[in-house]
Order: sequence, then structure tokens, then C-alpha cells
Amino acid sequence: MERGDADLGVKQTSLSRFLDGDFWAVKNELRMQIAESPLFQQRYDLSLDEMRDLTFERLKFILSLPLVQQAFREMEFIINTPCDSAAKMYIGNAMKGNYAAVFAQLIINGKSQGPHCFIVPIRDQNGNMYPGVKAIDMMYKEGLHGVDNGILTFNQVRIPRENLLNKFGSVSPNGKYSSCIQSTGARFNAMLAALTPTRLALTFQALGAMKLGLTIAIRYSHSRRQFGPKDKEEVKIIEHQTQHLRLMPHLATALALTFTSRYAGEMLDEDVYHNRDLVNNRPLQALVAGLKAYSTWENLSCLQDCRECTGGMGFMMENRIPGLKCDSDVFVTFEGDNVVMLQVVVRELLAQYTRQYEESPVFGLLRNWTSSVADSLRTSFLAFSSDKISSLVFFLKAVHFRERVLQRGLAARLYHKVMKQKEDFFYAWNSCLHHVVTLALAHIHRVTLEQFALAVESCPVPADQSLLMELLELCKLVKDDALKVVSAFNIPDNTIQAPIAGIPNPRAHWAYYPPPQQEGDSNVSKKINAKL
Repeated sequence: MERGDADLGVKQTSLSRFLDGDFWAVKNELRMQIAESPLFQQRYDLSLDEMRDLTFERLKFILSLPLVQQAFREMEFIINTPCDSAAKMYIGNAMKGNYAAVFAQLIINGKSQGPHCFIVPIRDQNGNMYPGVKAIDMMYKEGLHGVDNGILTFNQVRIPRENLLNKFGSVSPNGKYSSCIQSTGARFNAMLAALTPTRLALTFQALGAMKLGLTIAIRYSHSRRQFGPKDKEEVKIIEHQTQHLRLMPHLATALALTFTSRYAGEMLDEDVYHNRDLVNNRPLQALVAGLKAYSTWENLSCLQDCRECTGGMGFMMENRIPGLKCDSDVFVTFEGDNVVMLQVVVRELLAQYTRQYEESPVFGLLRNWTSSVADSLRTSFLAFSSDKISSLVFFLKAVHFRERVLQRGLAARLYHKVMKQKEDFFYAWNSCLHHVVTLALAHIHRVTLEQFALAVESCPVPADQSLLMELLELCKLVKDDALKVVSAFNIPDNTIQAPIAGIPNPRAHWAYYPPPQQEGDSNVSKKINAKL
């Protein structure tokens, strides 16, 4: 997923979610049934990714109208799409896949039990549609042309009772519904927690596109020459201040997000290894949601600068950057709009903030008061600090301070609106959304900087540690070592395939491109020892 192939990454994520993820861990019988089917051999090993609904109206229909009913005598479920707005859109592999994982309302005896996930066969082994299933090609998109998206509708399609993925709720042969979670809303939130690994996978995919774009742009910037002192050789464009000031911060961000994403991955791996339910790990859900938003936004910003820094050559599709932009643009709304993801972060931060008052009201008030006074003193004329403004310690203190102030301010605003002015929470929250987004990004920035600092401190190679420290401090001299860093991304040349990065393209004999850098070239720095 860190090789920049977004199409493959999306398909791999879809397969992992439904074949190796949380759902299948609790449905071994159904997994064995499908695994034995010839449709799931090498040729037909395709799964569908049930995407989020495109509009609020579609989501409202899905949550309010009956889509699934149980036929008790036949011990079957009936999948039905009641209206056009409830159609399933943006389904991956909709035009070729054999099975779909469909989220739909479960209706038992006329009562809705909330959304559940069902495995629905849609094509036979020969690729023919089953009766009642209709697939419509969504045609052209901005990118991800390797993912065949379509629209699925169902007309009284019957499936076996066993095709219900029953981690959060099950139906007995006599039609009785049971669940370990009584509230339908809580069950739906528990299902959304299963999206945490997918959102983390999107973070790594965005990082892959970001690293590939930087590799191409930095290689080109170290080989392309333009302008220079009078009567002297032209200089490499990386020497121009505007060039390295645009690229180097993105390089530092890519490294910081790499370490932070690995940190989140380790936390997720611990939960999976110890068989802990993700629904109970709210801090991890919030961290991954914030990382998904931050990384996908940063990726688009980075690729746009890479495109501009490579001039007209960066506009050519063969040089990969335009394709990377098109393929990764969808990530900002994929598996949850980024602004919604940031609200997930802040809800957890506010829950942690209010929890201290619930556990000990007096201690919570005292802690909040002392923290507020301390922050006021730190920013007053009485403040004294020996930390240099460019030091890492100062940066860490600054991002901590910003997050604390924003968190206290948001909590105070919501308390005043809801408790004092008796405003409805929805309207109070909506009027503070800009504050919410700012706080969420401040939190993710703080966590990212902390993980970058920890990675630098734990780096075993002194030379690598020194270089990473330069990146961490945004030192302008890092431009001379940028080739080392992109080499440490360890991206194979056959996946770069960009002539301006020194990987010749035999299809364009007419064009001039800089030759690949040779190991003996004095201008080429050795690779950094660590793999980033």
C-alpha cells in the first residue's frame, strides 16, 4: 500500500476487511462455506466494498426504511431496496464481483433492529446476475479506474439465514432476535468501530502516494538545472529557496506521519493479538480517524506542490504525479468525510475532559484551574524560559499549550450554550464546528510531533539520527540530504516509472529526460541506513 498503487490498495483493503477482518473472526461457519466455493479460488477471489452512502438523504432512507425482512418458514432473509435513494452506490467490483457485503436494516416482526451486514450472492460462477439483483455501472470517475464502481439494487432477493454476520446480533431459526448490545444506536456505533483498520490502511495508502510524489519531485529537483549567477553554470532547481521551502516541509511531514501511523498500527495489532474488541478502544478509534483526515489532506497538498515543482513535466501523466493526485483525491471522503473524522477525535477528547469531573469533581475543578493559571503565566510578561524558540522542547510545549487552550475553550463554549442558554446540543455543536476542527488538528499535530521526536530519540544509527533531527527542526540544509531520505523510502524503481525521476520510459523516445543518477556520481549521497 506504500507503493502508490491506489487501485490495488483499495481492493486489498476490501478483501482484508471482509475475508480477514473483524467480521469473519466471528463467522467461521460462513467463512468455511464460501472458502470451499470455486468462486473464491484464484480466478474469482473478489469481494465487494460496501461504501458509505453518497448523500444524507440516502443515509436517512437506509436508517429508516425496511430493507431486510425474515421469511420464517424458509429461514431466509429477504433483501429489498425500497426506493432509488436507498440504492447501494460506489460498490467496488460491482460489475464483476460474485458476492456483496450489504449493510441494511434488519426487520423482525415489523420492528427494526438497526443496520446489519449480510453476505449476498449477486453473480454465479459464470458471471450471470442472480434474479432480483441489478448492477449499474457508475462510468467515469476522477481516478481509481482500476476499481470498478457501480450501483446495486435488490428486488426481493432471498439469502440463507446463515448469511447474516452475527457478531453484534443474530436471529434464531424460530425468528427470535438476540444481541449483546441492546441499543440499536450502540450496535451501529459498534459496527463503525470495525472501520478502524480500514481507515488506518487509507492512511498508509495516502502516505504511499505522498512518498512516491516526493521521490519523483526531489529526484527531478536535484537533476534539473535552471538559472544561475552570470557567466556561471546554472544551478539545480533544488537550490532555489522557493523550491526547497515547498518540498522539505512535506518530506518532514511524510516522515512524521510514517512514525505516527506505525504507532497506531502497533496499538491496533496489540488489540487484535489480545482479542480485545475495538469498540471499547475509543482513543484508538479517535487517533486513527484523525490520522486518516490529516494524512489524506496532507497528501493532496504535497502532490499539488510536487506537481508545481516539476513544472510542465509534472503535468505529464507518464510522470505519475497527475495520476497520483487523481487516484488519492477520493481518500478525503473515503470511509468517512475528513471533517466528520475530526469530530470523532474531538468527541473523544471532550469525553476524556469531562471524565475527570465525573470521577472526582473537586479534583477535576482544581486540576482545570491550576492548568489554566499555569498556561496564563507561561504566556505573560512574568514567564521565563531558557528554551530556544527553534528547539524541539519549545515546539512540544507549544503544541501541548495550543491543544489545552483549544480544548478548555471548546468545553466552556459548549457548556455555556447547552447548560446556560439551554440551546439544543445539535445547534450548539454546529455553531462550534470550526473550533472543533481546529482542536482536532491541533491534537493530531501534537501526537504526530511527539511520535516523530520519539522515533528520532530511539534511532540506533547516529548519522541517521542527526539527519532526522534536521528534518524535525525544519533545517534548510536538509535539502542536500533529501535524496538520502527518499531513497530510504525503499520504493522499487519499477514502481516509480517516472522519466523525470531518472527512470527512462521507452515509449517516449522523442523527449529529453535527465539520466539516472549513478552510484559513482559525487553529487549523489549514500542511502540512509534505516528504511522509512
